[in-house]
Amino acid sequence: MSHYLVNSPPPRHWWQRGWQWLFGEVKSKRNLMMAQVSDMHIGPTDTPYRGISSRQQLVAVLQILAKKPLDLLILSGDLAADAGEIESYRWLQQVLNDFPWPYLLMAGNHDHLGRLTEVFNLPSNDIVANQLCFSRTLDGKRLLFLDSSSYRVPTSQLDWLRQQLAEETEEVLLFIHHPPLLCGCRFMDEQYYLKNYEEVWSVLQTLPPIKHIFCGHYHTDKKIIEEDKTVYLTPATVFQIDTQAAEFMIQHTHPGWRIIEWNGKQLRTYVEYL
Repeated sequence: MSHYLVNSPPPRHWWQRGWQWLFGEVKSKRNLMMAQVSDMHIGPTDTPYRGISSRQQLVAVLQILAKKPLDLLILSGDLAADAGEIESYRWLQQVLNDFPWPYLLMAGNHDHLGRLTEVFNLPSNDIVANQLCFSRTLDGKRLLFLDSSSYRVPTSQLDWLRQQLAEETEEVLLFIHHPPLLCGCRFMDEQYYLKNYEEVWSVLQTLPPIKHIFCGHYHTDKKIIEEDKTVYLTPATVFQIDTQAAEFMIQHTHPGWRIIEWNGKQLRTYVEYL
């Protein structure tokens, strides 16, 4: 049985790795293997979303990921179709109950934190200023998660991020639903970008431990390198958006996901499609 990481009793395979893995007491050089899925847009019923069976597509992706030796699955926002439908979250929870690896949930602009918290019993200390903003340490390696579901990363979260990294000397990975810069994807850059991306990026530039930033929201696969930081866009499990079109246009409906392998220093990441 799977679980929301740290929020529920760990399954047997955690105990086989020991307490040090669970609480991050020792800095290990082994690779963590993580999968990031994003923008599932699960509807409250089986009715197709924009003509696409978003439920069926996610189940097919999870069946593939269940066979990989994952340390963590990250669902990086827009879990629900439109406005955080509670039926969507209940269905997703049932599906994840059969997933064999630990998982974490992030909020996107189509999610509702109250209903998400109700269904998944999210830890109260993961919520900063009524947004889902938290940290995890796996095998001595830190992962940080911001909440951009309001189309902004508010000052309270940026302050929290600075505090988290005030004495950090090791690299960390940052996950945020919206990319913190424009990405050369015309429709999304012009219509649905992070509203305070300039402020967010200016803060990120002052934080040396952050080298790699993983995002969703844009429904495409892309890598953007700015100075010493790399932003990775992860494709959606529902459909991909044409990056060149000025208006909304679906490029294709093959669900995609990202694999991340990281030992705290070297990082290898790649995208796969169904």
